[in-house]
Order: sequence, then structure tokens, then C-alpha cells
Amino acid sequence: MAPDRHPPRAHGFTLVEMAIVLLILTLLAGSLTAGIASHMARRAEAATDAALDEARDALLGHVVRKGYFPCPAKSATDGAEDREDPRKCRKNVGLLPWATLGIAGVDGWSRRLRYAVAREYVWDIRHTVVGEKANLADGDIDIKTRNIDGTELFLTTDGGRTPVVILSHGANGLGATDQDGNTLAPPTGSDEARNAGPDGRLFYARSPSENPGAPGGAFDDRVSWLSPNLIAHRLISAGRLP
Repeated sequence: MAPDRHPPRAHGFTLVEMAIVLLILTLLAGSLTAGIASHMARRAEAATDAALDEARDALLGHVVRKGYFPCPAKSATDGAEDREDPRKCRKNVGLLPWATLGIAGVDGWSRRLRYAVAREYVWDIRHTVVGEKANLADGDIDIKTRNIDGTELFLTTDGGRTPVVILSHGANGLGATDQDGNTLAPPTGSDEARNAGPDGRLFYARSPSENPGAPGGAFDDRVSWLSPNLIAHRLISAGRLP
């Protein structure tokens, strides 16, 4: 009988084949993880935009019902407005008074929304703004942005400054406060630092950037505000202003 000249066939995977399979699985897992992370980021951003819209609507409803805007919240765990007396807030920038407004008041990352309000708008607007200025034209808060080369531009001007700003500190959360009252690390970029600062008279709203070397630094805050003209329209429509 002639000997079998063919070597026995190997069964199973060789080391090279296993390495190729593992490489493919790793690439697929990485792609899947990146896709999930991107999807979750978009969901958080959409939830944040919805929360900002809800806050705007609630604030407009409050001013129509009562004729003034609420003060910022007492704390991160007490969402009632922190009012010193009927005409004055203890502070004019802080956290959105979610309990007073009857909303959740958190962004898509479960952090409290920030809120600033002009002093003249926290008690009867008919006496403060209309009585003293003869119109409802101006708040005292400015909004700036940056053009493509980083130059600062005002989004508000004399006669159109906003009395109300609401913002989320974005995905990085720098400067934000969580629902338990913990304050996250402070921002490193100057624009985000201004948005998180105690002044409450100037805020930045611009395109997101992950580049810390960009003018104003890295930025992912999501900022919303109320035009004095929109407020006037709502108050006139409700019969609060002539």
C-alpha cells in the first residue's frame, strides 16, 4: 500500500486566523462604542435644548401671571426662589428656581440650569420698568459671541439688552452644580468662566469648541435668553401692559 503523501489537515483556527478575528472584533466593538457615545451625546444635547425651552416657557408664564420674574433658587436642593423682600432678590444670578416654576430645571446631564435676571424685572414690571423707563425696552444683561477669527461681537445692544438668561454648562459641566449641590471643577476657558461667574451681567453664546487654545477657550455651554420685545409682546397680549 502506497504511503499517504498528503500531510494531515489541521483542524480549528491557526494563531494568525485567531489574531485576525480578534482584530475584527476589536474594530467592531470600538465602532459600536463610538456610535453609542455619539448617540448618547446627541440625546443629552436634545434633552438640554428641550429643558431650556421649557424654562423659557415657564418663565414667560410666570411673568404673565404675576407681572415679574422669579429670583434665582435658594440652593441646588431647594428650588424655591430666594427673595429678600417683595421688591428684591438676595442674588440676581444663580440656579433656575425650578420648584417655583414647577419644572425639573436640569439639563441632559442632570445638572441644574443656571439663571440670571435683571434687578428691575423681579417685582411689578409696570412700576419698575414701564414707570421708570416709559417702555419695556431694555434689560441690563449683555450677550456676546465670537466671529470666525475670535473677535467678540455683541448679540445685544442698547435698547435690546436682555433681562433674563438661562444656560446649561454643557457636556463638560465645568462650573456646573449637580442636583446634590456639588459644584464641578471651574472652567478653564475665559468665556465659560464668565458664564459661571458671579457678575451675571455678561454672558457668552458661541459655537462649541474643544480647542483650549481657541479665543475664549474651549466652549460647550448652551445659552438661551429672552428678548425684551418678546416679553413686552406676551405682557401686552395678556393685558399686563397697555
